[in-house]
Amino acid sequence: MPESRSITPLPETARGNFFGTGIRGGIEWYVRTYGPAAAHAAVSRLPPQFRRYVDPHDSALGILGARKYSYAFVGELMRSCAAAVRMQEDAFLRVIVDAGVDATLNTVGRAILRYVVSPQMIASRAQEMWNVFHDSGRITIVSLTDSEYVAALADWPNHDVTVCKMSIEARRRVNEKTGMIVEVRREKCQAWGHDLCQVRVRWRRP
Repeated sequence: MPESRSITPLPETARGNFFGTGIRGGIEWYVRTYGPAAAHAAVSRLPPQFRRYVDPHDSALGILGARKYSYAFVGELMRSCAAAVRMQEDAFLRVIVDAGVDATLNTVGRAILRYVVSPQMIASRAQEMWNVFHDSGRITIVSLTDSEYVAALADWPNHDVTVCKMSIEARRRVNEKTGMIVEVRREKCQAWGHDLCQVRVRWRRP
């Protein structure tokens, strides 16, 4: 089944937004890695209604950490960035999300994840971690063992499939920071016609 995408602009007061802190680090990495030409190319590919949110001359394309951005905008921005550097979308999302998570975690945060926190502890705080970057979405841990957990995400309006895949990559990267080898699989998705999104996170020691 083809995955649906959202390109309709949404009222800024609508639920279903990403806080800029969640994407700014990744965008800074993109501009730094691929340069001004890629930044301009990505902006030029955006639908006209979204260009007012970005500045191709800025080191983070004008993304502000304190601002909320609709999922429709974030999805289009990521797809435009991937197309501008001619990368397959899923491969691009993996590297930009890795860069964004790494930028968001400071040295102390990385050390805590590596030496103190386990994937089980991350699962137990999943809602709190989600709320740092999103203004909607209700997470339920469906199951939890010593090697995997299943998380369901409901009450998540204005779903965008690219943002959904970004959230999966973020789960993978954060859990990897505990020192584990991690696999994450999307089992349900609103883009596939389900009423919620569900992922299975598995880990093992190197």
